[in-house]
Amino acid sequence: MDIINWGDFRRGTLAILLVIIPTLLLSNFIEPVLQSHQITGPGLWQLKRSKVPDTVIEPLHVLRLKPYFFKFRLMNEIELRIADPALYKKYKKKIESQITSISMPAVEYIFLVTLAAYYWILWFLTRKYFPDGKV
Repeated sequence: MDIINWGDFRRGTLAILLVIIPTLLLSNFIEPVLQSHQITGPGLWQLKRSKVPDTVIEPLHVLRLKPYFFKFRLMNEIELRIADPALYKKYKKKIESQITSISMPAVEYIFLVTLAAYYWILWFLTRKYFPDGKV
């Protein structure tokens, strides 16, 4: 009689790969995925205080408080608005530091629904491919 056999290792590995790791990844990365980005009035004011020229700041007023789902799309739009590419490259880091993230409300509920759907699919597939219940 074995205390630990090959089936125990297989079931433990499957539990780690199919249950624990997806749960941890989903809980860590769902909030950053479900947020939008925008440049605000105080952000533009901070740019002005840090000696960024008005030729860079003025075109950004059009984008103020306009939410973008992806930060790179907002940065691309900022790059298109600024006439001089050299000025954009010079002040890119300062502009990027003034972009604020807006978290989506009730992210925890979205996490729970997504996790429940994942577990239901996992349960359904387990019942389909292992009808006797032995994994």
